[in-house]
Amino acid sequence: MFLPQLLQKLHALKIEFLLPLPILLIAFGIGGETLTNLLLSRTYHTVDKLQADRQTVKVQLVANVIVTAAEIKQEQKFTIVELQTANSVIKKLTFKVPVTELDSVRAMIAQVLGVSGEVEILQANTQMQVQSTVQVLKIVAEIDKEQGLTKVEINTANSILKNLELEFAITELNAVKAIIIQELGLNRENTRLLISYRVRN
Repeated sequence: MFLPQLLQKLHALKIEFLLPLPILLIAFGIGGETLTNLLLSRTYHTVDKLQADRQTVKVQLVANVIVTAAEIKQEQKFTIVELQTANSVIKKLTFKVPVTELDSVRAMIAQVLGVSGEVEILQANTQMQVQSTVQVLKIVAEIDKEQGLTKVEINTANSILKNLELEFAITELNAVKAIIIQELGLNRENTRLLISYRVRN
């Protein structure tokens, strides 16, 4: 008796469409919770390590390389070695070798540079011609219009060769792009993806 009177009152107020709302809310709550629990309990297979696209660039270092600094960090168990070049656009190579024993450092650098064991690597003022393959992560070109120079830093994914520094006497952006493409053997698409530019006036 109570239910028909309630329905008549609801019909008179024109809100009988609200009647199924509590049932819908209960069904949505139970169904949504079940679906959420089901989705969250699934296992998802992901890659263990972050993978980034890398471009391998073969760099021919046809220059006289001279050791300028070798710093052994005994506490951190690595050695930092800087090599500079003469008469080349490549100005500096920086190595971070995960050993502190001098013979191991020499052997690892000689292997990366592709030089024979007879060359005295890490000997002051030793000159050598080298060539190496570099796996590039990013290239930053800093154009300094006031000095008329562009300094290019190439960060690598190589095990011990951490970065290369190049220097060009060019400041016009299109010319900088063209010479980087020429020197490193990159195509235009790789250049667009790998290089960022900073311009100082």
